[in-house]
Amino acid sequence: MSDTPAETPAPADPEPERIHSIEDLSAKVDKIMDWIAGNKDAEPRAPEPEEEPASVAAEVQRELAKVKAAEERKAARDREKAEHDARLAAVEEKVKEKPPAEYRRVTKWMGWTGDES
Repeated sequence: MSDTPAETPAPADPEPERIHSIEDLSAKVDKIMDWIAGNKDAEPRAPEPEEEPASVAAEVQRELAKVKAAEERKAARDREKAEHDARLAAVEEKVKEKPPAEYRRVTKWMGWTGDES
């Protein structure tokens, strides 16, 4: 037999801590918020350099494509806004309050209702 005691391996996944009270939960939330704040304070990574254009013409084409895409997005927003405005106007017209009218037989017989029937 060997003189060294047998080592027991550590469990692969230790059991997670249980939350038993609001204080435990608050402590966990504070720990997470501190971790998030710590990551925000970290130095930002340098942006990766963009590929150099093969020529001026390629760069101009790329910029023109960006401008065209922006114009298309603006036109789509304008169309959508016009559709919303038209729907809103139609709904407002439908819910417009009409003055009350009296519809008794004598009123209709005297012709005071405005109906020509």
